[in-house]
Amino acid sequence: MLSTVVHARAGSPPRGVEDLSGDGEDDLDRESLILAGQALTWQSAFSSGTLTAIPLSRTSALLVRHDGDTGPEQWHDRFVLGLVHRMKGELSIATVTARLLAQAAGGDSGDDAELLASAIDGFAGLLGDLDETRTSEGLAEQMVRDVLDTHSALLNGLVHQQLSVRQHEEFTIHTIRSASSHLTRSELERLGRQVGLPWPALPRNGVGRDLGMARWRSLMQSQRHQMWCRVEKNVLVTELWLRAPEDRSG
Repeated sequence: MLSTVVHARAGSPPRGVEDLSGDGEDDLDRESLILAGQALTWQSAFSSGTLTAIPLSRTSALLVRHDGDTGPEQWHDRFVLGLVHRMKGELSIATVTARLLAQAAGGDSGDDAELLASAIDGFAGLLGDLDETRTSEGLAEQMVRDVLDTHSALLNGLVHQQLSVRQHEEFTIHTIRSASSHLTRSELERLGRQVGLPWPALPRNGVGRDLGMARWRSLMQSQRHQMWCRVEKNVLVTELWLRAPEDRSG
């Protein structure tokens, strides 16, 4: 198989691997379908081994086989950490330049310098956050907390929230249920599609300072975790399928 298209059978974003099927003569294995499902859940390309899934729409993804394994941590370090380092350097240069120009002109640019310094501190904090997500214990608790916060912000007035945990084969499944009394099913389904996006959790205010679940995407990709979203009546449900540490061999 060089490439094939995977579809969500119901014509809506998949709630689990059982909702997916391949568009071709060859039967796709479960791992391939899961990869395509994750690309649809996160609305972003997802890779594992020699396969990459690219979302074409909310309900279909192109599954492509390529030569050589894909190491998500490699592009994560290069494009995320590398970008932050470069931006931090540019801001440092800008701060010094602003101060030198102010001195030469005899003016006062204290406010500008303070804003630039604050931005640098923010990027330094982001670097610390990224390092923490790569090395610290308790990652599951942090991810669950981000889902809880994202649900709360998306629903903007939930009436009940529940967390349950169960085991299934090599996974620990964390299920977060958030109930709303004023949102319709279609509205909840629309909001559910935003859970994996970079914190547009308060769309009326734009993107905030937090990334929400989006900051975990590369980690979940590299460790072959899963996230699935669905709606049950007036309840938004997100499931995190997290592998136990000894099973995270990639």
